[in-house]
Amino acid sequence: MYRLLLIILLATIIPTAALAQEQSVLTRDEVALFKKKLVAVLAAVGQPPAGYTPEDEHFNLPTEAYQQKRSGRYDWVSPSVTSRFGGGGEKKAKESQEQLGQEFEKKMAQAMAKGDYEAIAKLAEEMQKKAGQAHLAEVEGRKVPIELQITLNTSQRQTIDPDMVVFEKSGVIALIVDKKDEKRNRLLVFFDPVALKETKTLSRVDFKQPEGGVVKKTAVLNATIEISGPAAEIKAWAQRINTGLILGQIDSGR
Repeated sequence: MYRLLLIILLATIIPTAALAQEQSVLTRDEVALFKKKLVAVLAAVGQPPAGYTPEDEHFNLPTEAYQQKRSGRYDWVSPSVTSRFGGGGEKKAKESQEQLGQEFEKKMAQAMAKGDYEAIAKLAEEMQKKAGQAHLAEVEGRKVPIELQITLNTSQRQTIDPDMVVFEKSGVIALIVDKKDEKRNRLLVFFDPVALKETKTLSRVDFKQPEGGVVKKTAVLNATIEISGPAAEIKAWAQRINTGLILGQIDSGR
């Protein structure tokens, strides 16, 4: 009997849930609009700290949105982009080692062709010395990597520790949220001209999607930038962000 009641209950709930939302495929232009906003935020973030170079970048672009049957509005879409930055030491060392190897092979072949064993011994000694120098340069060129992630439309709640505030202004607040050591910190910069209008009165950041959804599939109501890496470098980088340009990517209509 109980099993029969459960089957009947599920049979009534599942169709209702299925009808609550309707999938809508995004057009190419709508996806392009999201990417344009992400690229604009990347530009506003600016160049990485001195000595760092881009190693990888990946855009996570959505292809569909969901329309709420009851309100006729949409669940917001959350596109993102991730980037990784390093010191470039390994790449430079590899290039240097390849060049050294080519030069060594050429000179060694010439010395062996002449039967000049003294030159061969000197070449081997010289090669060993240069290889050591190249390895030292590689070690010195290594840096703790910096990882950057930008996400539009995020739902999250973050307590504001007064001692961890890096900077704040109307619509923006930057916080250190993970401080294991000076080599590895995690910093979040939140952007929302409505929810963060008066940051000094807040004890937490509370981003959530409007219950009734958003008017447009491409609406952007907030943005979050996450930077992980050495404390001094990421703090200085965050403070150089063009916050006004990023706030300009957020839609005023809710």
